[in-house]
Amino acid sequence: MSTTSTKQRLLSAAQAILAESGLAAVNSNAIVERAKVTPPTFYHYFKNKKALLRELGEELMLAQTRVLRADTGLRIANEQEMFDVTLRFVTNSFERTVAFEGGFALLVALRALPELADIRLQSHADMAMLIVDFFDEQGLCKDREDLLIRARVGLETSYAANEMLFETGFENREKIHRLTAEAIVRIYGLF
Repeated sequence: MSTTSTKQRLLSAAQAILAESGLAAVNSNAIVERAKVTPPTFYHYFKNKKALLRELGEELMLAQTRVLRADTGLRIANEQEMFDVTLRFVTNSFERTVAFEGGFALLVALRALPELADIRLQSHADMAMLIVDFFDEQGLCKDREDLLIRARVGLETSYAANEMLFETGFENREKIHRLTAEAIVRIYGLF
């Protein structure tokens, strides 16, 4: 059995538990039972469950960054184009989270657990810098520091809306995506 496949089995087992039962059900014993490996095998790859959750959280945030990077080659000339791009990001970000097994529980963990919050915060800081660079290259950025703060608020707004959609059974998904995109466009205040 290869190292990669064993580690991936542990990660997949944790994701399945997150998806089925939530964060409280994730522990090393449940993970090894699900992955059909021994406890020492778990500890060979991960110091504890938080280390495993950290890796999954990093994967989820990387998926979010990929959504953002998909639009970095576009030109935005007006508020409607800004709205369209923002709506696409908000919608695709949500879809990536839905597709990521255990995504909702990880969203909550990355916000609620102090030991994991730095993953979300650093990812959003990196994404905000991409956003600032993107608008700066287009001549739309008048104050990089101000736009960096606005981008962080916009990213946290999108994150909160995604979390809310999970918590409300995905009710009014399209309306919430549109309202979130409208709010982010106003937060940026570029047009």
